[in-house]
Amino acid sequence: MSNLMYQMSAPVFTHQLKNLAAILKTAAKDAKARGIDPSVLLNARLAPDMLPMISQVRIATEHAKGCCARLAGVESPVFADDEETFAELQTRIKNTLAFIRTIKAKQYIDSEAREIVMKIPIGTLGFSGIDYLTGWALPNFYFHYTTAYNILRDNGVALGKGDFLGQVPGMSMSGKIAKMMQKKS
Repeated sequence: MSNLMYQMSAPVFTHQLKNLAAILKTAAKDAKARGIDPSVLLNARLAPDMLPMISQVRIATEHAKGCCARLAGVESPVFADDEETFAELQTRIKNTLAFIRTIKAKQYIDSEAREIVMKIPIGTLGFSGIDYLTGWALPNFYFHYTTAYNILRDNGVALGKGDFLGQVPGMSMSGKIAKMMQKKS
């Protein structure tokens, strides 16, 4: 199962973070084309009690790098959480991807049983590695990734399911779906 733990984490986060970077690039171009101050999109929310889009991206990257670090038994780099522009968010994603690439698949060996302890301001969470990955890290990552995508959609950025999924690794296509799933130029 150790290779499966690697396969279910690092490549998944890498693929989706690359999609998120492409989505943010589309949003930045859209803001420019529509004459919208980029800060409007960066600070947009779906609901008053939800964090803004910029925070959703920060948190998604935190879950990705934190998960990979915890499963591999290494320290996660600390980012300043001070991004204010699309370019700075792109740098954050690049730095997250660069960190994930430093961890080798063999470092995930036996991580399904590794004890994961997270100390947060309001208490402590404990999991086995497999429960942490499948019950905490992946769901939280996808929540924040999806929320960032939905905020941009809600604000008129022309994004679709293909932008969210990207070219799924290992997937082949033929017929009408191949044309439908082709990336927009």
